[in-house]
Amino acid sequence: MGSILVLTRFLTKEQMGVWNLFLLITSIIEMCRQSLVKNAVIKYINNHPADTHHHIEGAAMGLNVVITLLTATTLALGIVPLSGVLQAPDLSVVVWLFLPGLLLLIPFSHFEWMQNANADFRGIFWAYSCRQGTAFLLIVAHLVWMGPIGLVDLVIYFNAGIVAGTLTGWFFARKFLSGKVKFHAEWMGKLWQFGRFVFATNMSSSIFRNTDQFIVASLISTPAVAMYGVCLRISNLVDMPSQVLGDILFPKSAKMMEGGNIAGVRYYYEKAVGSILAIAVPVSLGILLLPRLVIGIIAGQDYLEAATLLQLTILYGLFLPFIKQFGTIMDSIGKPKMNFYVITITALLNIPVCYLFTRAFGLHGAAYGMMTSYFVCFLITQIYLRKTLGTDFLRTLGYAVKFYPEMYQVFRQRFILKSQPK
Repeated sequence: MGSILVLTRFLTKEQMGVWNLFLLITSIIEMCRQSLVKNAVIKYINNHPADTHHHIEGAAMGLNVVITLLTATTLALGIVPLSGVLQAPDLSVVVWLFLPGLLLLIPFSHFEWMQNANADFRGIFWAYSCRQGTAFLLIVAHLVWMGPIGLVDLVIYFNAGIVAGTLTGWFFARKFLSGKVKFHAEWMGKLWQFGRFVFATNMSSSIFRNTDQFIVASLISTPAVAMYGVCLRISNLVDMPSQVLGDILFPKSAKMMEGGNIAGVRYYYEKAVGSILAIAVPVSLGILLLPRLVIGIIAGQDYLEAATLLQLTILYGLFLPFIKQFGTIMDSIGKPKMNFYVITITALLNIPVCYLFTRAFGLHGAAYGMMTSYFVCFLITQIYLRKTLGTDFLRTLGYAVKFYPEMYQVFRQRFILKSQPK
């Protein structure tokens, strides 16, 4: 949000659109690398004796190097034609300058995965804080002491952030590094076999969630991407509780399923979605009622024309808690294929739907297309959950209403009652 507050006021919409596309590409790249290696490393290090850990670590590093080099080669060869399709010629320059940073992500992510595997999250927090914080502070310092900032400056500072994050990650992860890494083909194969399915699901999810921005760029313009991207950033803030509760929901529902407790799994799903809605709905209503105020504060006066678009993205974002927690439940009860099929089908549906709506209605059409696809995905997931777990939409809404008195009781016990004299 800090970068939006700053950059929307100092970059042109053309530059902001290119920068949004660059961030979109880098997020997809990181998602792919994480999907293929991270979960497999965590699983195998925790399920195998210590004398095999250096083999697993070496396999993870080897797979990391191979994936990153293939990605870098693909980017270097394909970014020029892609920039042409997206009507963003400056994108190719930015991506080429990012390639050294992409190589630096090899050790950055390796340190992160080793800490994850050993359930040590403090270093991950500081590594990402240093990575993002360094880039942001360099941007602010540039604007204060050097004046106008360009896309080349931004990608240099982006890479500098990766350097800072890598050094911080090494400091915290060094106690988990074996120091005798060996590239082991058999273990590389095991990691690939485990990670490829997670990768396929996440790739489908990424296509599903980002098709609209690529279509907006190719059919309309990069300034339109800038306005659309700002609305999505604001909408994503409302969705943040989904990830937090998803991390809590996964192990709890998995334990319930091991004991055959379907009712317990159903309860956790409905409770999690209800809690998220209890937070998201009031915030969404505030944004729906005051979109121009929100846009004005976050992005400035030049983006006020995106107020109606923000209302649309906020509306379809309310489907996300149901869809995200469906994926969490499917993975935790041993049905990841069902999650893959649902996300892939809706992702494939989303491409023509978004394209046709954008052609017909312009920038707002992309939001209409996404809303249609999210609604279809919502219906599919709710029907399947009702048949398999017996979930009830109205019961989920009931948990959302109950969330407020429950939170009041927690607040009362922890703060009000403790502050009263005995």
